[in-house]
Amino acid sequence: MSAFLALVLVFLTLTISYLLSTYRAFIRNLAEAKASNITYVLTPVYAFQTFWLLTHWLWLPCLHKLPHRWIYPWIDLVNPEWPWNLQFTPFQDLGVDTFMTVSPGANIVWTAEAAVIQQVTTRRNDFPKPTYLYKSVDLFGKNVVSAEGQMWRHHRKITSPPFTEKNNHLVWTESIHQAQSMLRSWVTEIGNGPQTVKKVADDTMRLSLHVISRAGFGIRLLWPGVEDSNGKDIGNERMEALDHGVMKKINFSGDHRLSYTDALGTLLHNLLWVMFVPGFLLKHLPFKTTKVSYTSFIEWGKYMEEMYQIKKAEVAAGKEQEGLDLMGALVKGAGITSQMEYQPSSLEKGNASSRQLLTDDEIIGNAFVFILAGHETTANAIHFSLLYLAMDITFQRRLQKDLDHIFQDKPISEWDYERDMPKLFGGLAGAVLNEVLRLVPPVVSIPKCTLEGQRQGIIVDGKKCLIFGGTRINLLSIATHRNPRNWPTGPPSDPANLIHPTSNTNNDLEEFKPERWLIESSHGKQAPNGRNSFNETARSSESDDLGVNTTSDTASAFFRPPKGAYIPFSDGYRACLGRRFAQVEVLAVLAVIFFGYSVELAVDKYASDDKVDEMDSSEKREVWMKAEAEARDLLRNGMGTMITLQMRKGSIPLRFVKRGKERFDFA
Repeated sequence: MSAFLALVLVFLTLTISYLLSTYRAFIRNLAEAKASNITYVLTPVYAFQTFWLLTHWLWLPCLHKLPHRWIYPWIDLVNPEWPWNLQFTPFQDLGVDTFMTVSPGANIVWTAEAAVIQQVTTRRNDFPKPTYLYKSVDLFGKNVVSAEGQMWRHHRKITSPPFTEKNNHLVWTESIHQAQSMLRSWVTEIGNGPQTVKKVADDTMRLSLHVISRAGFGIRLLWPGVEDSNGKDIGNERMEALDHGVMKKINFSGDHRLSYTDALGTLLHNLLWVMFVPGFLLKHLPFKTTKVSYTSFIEWGKYMEEMYQIKKAEVAAGKEQEGLDLMGALVKGAGITSQMEYQPSSLEKGNASSRQLLTDDEIIGNAFVFILAGHETTANAIHFSLLYLAMDITFQRRLQKDLDHIFQDKPISEWDYERDMPKLFGGLAGAVLNEVLRLVPPVVSIPKCTLEGQRQGIIVDGKKCLIFGGTRINLLSIATHRNPRNWPTGPPSDPANLIHPTSNTNNDLEEFKPERWLIESSHGKQAPNGRNSFNETARSSESDDLGVNTTSDTASAFFRPPKGAYIPFSDGYRACLGRRFAQVEVLAVLAVIFFGYSVELAVDKYASDDKVDEMDSSEKREVWMKAEAEARDLLRNGMGTMITLQMRKGSIPLRFVKRGKERFDFA
């Protein structure tokens, strides 16, 4: 009995100690919030505490059953997914564009205020990136995404040189090639008509991986079932590599269990397991998911190492490759030259010559994040562009007429980057891309912080405020992109069927309206083609030293929101290196698809092709509206974030039909 009492006493002592510590932390954080001069909301838990992140789905339904006055307004703000779920709602309810949540764990500043975002992104030393959040992308080594301070400057100088306007030509060419292959796989006739593409996102992911592999690493991946080649067959995958301007079969020497594409795709799909479960444990857990996760991690690591070995050998032999050649740039930037003795065995983890400016791990780590960021974000942009245009038939027809005007019936083989890309960027295709990235940015929040012990002054809503050290700051792209202060707005198109039940219910900022970017759209005129800033290269002296393009994300022919209001590629010195790469890829793909084809919502769930053919226009509209309602629901409730914002629950099936053969044409 005495032993039992001792255990109870120890338990009570630890519990009381924990509660007192929690209370003291809460009182300290509350005092800092009061002194900050920023509107704040008290919350009982820290939304990003690991235990809460993993288990919040268990507790939130129970908490919602408590009396409203006990849980309002904090209950929704402790859901880690609230930025997408609520969008601009909390800012509306609080009447501010910046607020703070106060909890025992830490204080968090949430902002949808353009002026605050501009201050934070331009004062990078005062508001650095919280690097502990980016350990997950260090799977293969430290890199430009996860680094901060002097280490970031070091990585940035080495990784930025390939991202030039000249190299975007190759991105353009490969994007067109891959888009044609993808389109051919979609429009194969089955029976009496085109096939339904059930998972468009899978194909856009494949396309973007193919583009970054070819444009960035000299590896051409051929579309399965569409392209024939003499390339090496690894599983069901055919691959070629560039050698002095000629595509030749690639020789990966390792004994691989997964293809190049499957290894990366499986790794990304199971990334949470690889991030949070130690490798030795992941390897031996008896579950299929963990075994697949571990295999994909090992397989992709082998591919990266072999690509590095091949590139080191090429550099040692003095060979040059056209285009971005990201791996080659990393090798050369690290100080590995043809004058250095080439030793294949040096690839051992962490083993690098003292003359290298990046370790082997860091070179492979940067290559991984290039591929990760370079294909997932653009794939999402293409996917959502297709979905929104399938749901907006009127604007789809406007886009097609604009493409006709740009290309003047020229075959795709005669399209020219210098002549046509600026017109796409400043035309309706550019407006579609801008609007898609406004509604569905790659990430819902861009995290920043203040360093421990370092308070920072900042202007919030015209007031002098103070952010104490150790505070996390979330720049909410999803909310600032919906802030009525930043954008031209109109009334909701259909007040009876709002896109979001609580966010911006009195305006159209939740709706897909590319025309909001057209300066003269209110007068029924289209922004003139060709007036744009696509080839602008203005840089400050420091940003030039770091390879940062400080030009606008949008064409000069378009509406330009206040600085800090539109941040799909982040902003300031930490803005996305591959912004132009992504814009070129997406616009080229959209041009290929809509130049010759239309995209429609598939209605297979509601009517067969034969029944649709027998329907009159009103019946067709009725069945189409059912498919549209389901698509809207998935775009609202099927989204989720792991690394990027994607449709995580379900998919929206589409059909691609030749122009003039549309079944649903309500324009």
